Amino acid sequence: MRNTTITAVMATTILIAGCGKKSSSSSATPPPAQADAVSASSPISQPALTAWQQGDKAAAVSSFLAADWSARPLFAADSPLSLTESQFAALSAADRQAKANVMTAQLDSFKRLAAAVSQAGNDAASKGDAAQARKCFTALKQCGTALASPNCLSLVQLVGQALIKRADTELAKIGQ
Repeated sequence: MRNTTITAVMATTILIAGCGKKSSSSSATPPPAQADAVSASSPISQPALTAWQQGDKAAAVSSFLAADWSARPLFAADSPLSLTESQFAALSAADRQAKANVMTAQLDSFKRLAAAVSQAGNDAASKGDAAQARKCFTALKQCGTALASPNCLSLVQLVGQALIKRADTELAKIGQ
């Protein structure tokens, strides 16, 4: 019950924080050349997140669209986003708090990336490129579906559900 309350408070905080905040997290990410040569066992989100963190919005959106969101793992093994709810609950209170802080920053960055993908879809739709818009919103929905998996933390699932809802709304506007 307490973990559910903590997770709900964190989700609300993240959702209220919005997409415009700058993440203060830093991570050891591979250079772009290595990111392009991602192996099959690499986290699905890593190429897009790496490009995003390096400030290359176009490459980040492109990587997001090219990702196979049905593959696993979604996140790096050392990321708190890769934990299950039971793994998170098994941590000590101090470790949970530390991981929650990192998780918040990582989810904020991921949400900003997803917002850029959504904006790319809206831009394509406004230019009459329904196929590109559909590609953006379909990728957003596939990502949301992956994040909404019961194997993910509740907070990650909430972000996934929000992405699905956004994608469905936008796909309805352009016709699936």
